[in-house]
Amino acid sequence: MINTEDLISIGFIKRTRYKDLPDFVFVKRDGLFVPFRSTDIHKLVGEEAFVLRSDIETDEEEMAWVDFEGWTLADGETSLGKIVRVDDSTMNIFAELEDGRLVPLHEDFIVTIDETARVLRVHLPFAL
Repeated sequence: MINTEDLISIGFIKRTRYKDLPDFVFVKRDGLFVPFRSTDIHKLVGEEAFVLRSDIETDEEEMAWVDFEGWTLADGETSLGKIVRVDDSTMNIFAELEDGRLVPLHEDFIVTIDETARVLRVHLPFAL
C-alpha cells in the first residue's frame, strides 16, 4: 500500500501536455492513493496529482518543503507546534500548524534543521 510519506505532490493538473512525468501519477480518492498511467492524465484535470518520491530526481542533501510535515516548528527556543501540512502550491509557502495557524516559510527564516529531533528552527520577523 502506498503511504503519504512515499509520495510528493506535483500540484493540481490544469492541462494535459505534461512532459517528463513518471509512468504513474497518483490521485487521492476516498482516502486512498489511486495510480493512473501518465498517458491517462487528461482524465485527472482539476485534481491534485502525486508521484512517488523515488521517481523524482533530487540532490540527496536537498529537502523539499513537504519533507517538514510532522516536524516541530520552533521560533528560536519557543516551540510553535507541529507542522501538519505545508502549502507550497504558490510562491508563498506556508506551514499549517496543529492549531490551524499558518506560518510563512522561507529559506531566509531558517536557522537550523535538526533531522534527528525533527525540529525546524526559524527566526521569524518581529511582525509575525
